[in-house]
Amino acid sequence: MRSRSNDRRPAARATRFAWSSLAAALVGGIVGAALGALWASGASAHATATKTEPSSGALLDAPPSEVVVEFNEPVTPVDAATGVVAPDGDRADTGVEQNAEETVLTISVDADQEGTYLVGYRVVSHDGHPVSGTFTFSVGAETEAPSAEALIAGTDPFVQGLLYGNRWFGYAGLALALGAGSFLALGARPREVPARMCATGLAVVAMTAVLGLPLQAAYETGTSVSGLDAVGLQSVMESNVGLAGLLRLLLVLLALPLMRTVVTSAEEPKPLLVTGLAAVGLALTATWPLAGHPMATEPVVVAFVADAVHLAASMAWAGGVLAILILAFRKDTEIPDRTVETWLALVPWLVANVLVAGLASALLHIDSIAALTDTTYGRLVILKAVLFAVIVAAGLFTRRALLRRTEAGRRLRVAAGVELVFLAAVMAAVTVLVQAVPAKTALLEAETATAESTETATLVTTDVYSAQLVLEPGRPGPNSVRILADDLEGAPFPAEEWTATYGLEGEAAEEMRLIELRTGILAGEVSLPAEGRWIFTFTLTDAAGNTATAEAAVDVS
Repeated sequence: MRSRSNDRRPAARATRFAWSSLAAALVGGIVGAALGALWASGASAHATATKTEPSSGALLDAPPSEVVVEFNEPVTPVDAATGVVAPDGDRADTGVEQNAEETVLTISVDADQEGTYLVGYRVVSHDGHPVSGTFTFSVGAETEAPSAEALIAGTDPFVQGLLYGNRWFGYAGLALALGAGSFLALGARPREVPARMCATGLAVVAMTAVLGLPLQAAYETGTSVSGLDAVGLQSVMESNVGLAGLLRLLLVLLALPLMRTVVTSAEEPKPLLVTGLAAVGLALTATWPLAGHPMATEPVVVAFVADAVHLAASMAWAGGVLAILILAFRKDTEIPDRTVETWLALVPWLVANVLVAGLASALLHIDSIAALTDTTYGRLVILKAVLFAVIVAAGLFTRRALLRRTEAGRRLRVAAGVELVFLAAVMAAVTVLVQAVPAKTALLEAETATAESTETATLVTTDVYSAQLVLEPGRPGPNSVRILADDLEGAPFPAEEWTATYGLEGEAAEEMRLIELRTGILAGEVSLPAEGRWIFTFTLTDAAGNTATAEAAVDVS
């Protein structure tokens, strides 16, 4: 007959190994940070407009027949919210087309008015997030920009709230299914109790998968739930979000017969059966990164695996705590000592995976202190890290109470309850995080918006060439000047000689020195000491002797 101490020896070894793995994870996390920094250099994870034609703020002689917007990744346009508004406030667009790679939008325009036009777009990026933007150009002369009411398609706050709630319950269902499933596989008695909890979690996952499709469609198109149409729903069904939802339903159906076999069998679950349930659980977890940021992050494989491991480990951990709390309130259930020991040995391993995978995932989207502190995404990551430390500390009390559960039942319920509250808060933070613009992209968009808001561009034409004078930042003080010149056929103008001056209107002009960056582009630096209208005059001459002088008036304030 074996002694009780001998029975506990394997679990004790497992416990020591698991806690040593947590310590190793801290060292591995440092190494992972260095490697992740290299991976992070190529990450994008969100659609961004990279070029427009006409350019933002351009002044044209005649209305264009089309407006082109280029993106850094494939996008799907929301036609009702993508178009051109004429100076009188009416729509001037007649259709939206895409290139074969789905990275370029071409908006056909039918307009004949002079003044300022507003271009607006709303597209759905590869990770399922809607991206909106506007810019203006003018024909003949600048006027007050028209209202964007004809293009309004913002996110309905009610839809946003429902989407957050649905996503949170989806995480909660996944956590309950994984946590209760773990205790079911580890031998909790009677089996019907953890099996019922696992089935409840799977039912919640299935329900949120179904409800998430129309909510995502309304979110992407910027409509209310009642205003959703078949086109918007079809677009979601054909996207990664729709694929992920359908896969969740199929995996839930696959898990049910396996669970029934575990519950009805008189013997301990076979290793093959437990492996099958674990595989279904991991596959179910993988459907979340399939419809999120990882699919639009380079390298995709690293991003996908890191996100899937992070989610699986954290949800199994949270679900296990929830299962412990539920079982602790029931008088008809038993958690065998061996089950407790195995779970306590498993927790540090789960924590190690959460830490390392979470660090790798964060580094793919955060590559600077500014990205961490100056963006919503970065601040949410900080919040997650703080809550993670609190949860680990609270988990130590849960562990101690679980070891003494027979004489400290109330203490176990309190400790597990406190830990679960913080875990629920983390899930709420993650719910918002996955909808947020990744930190690197948000920082890039902010920098681009700042540059665009301070840069002024003035178009001038002559009998020999047309040119755009770009002044940046367009405020009193040091400024950069660029002259982008094209010949009458639209090719870069090959200037061989040039002269240029600048000065306040009505005052003596000063010489402006220019250098050629490449054919058709000249650049220089000037200092504008005061506000007012500044006159820039330049003469360009090509090798054939074709020459012309242009004058651009720029208002500096």
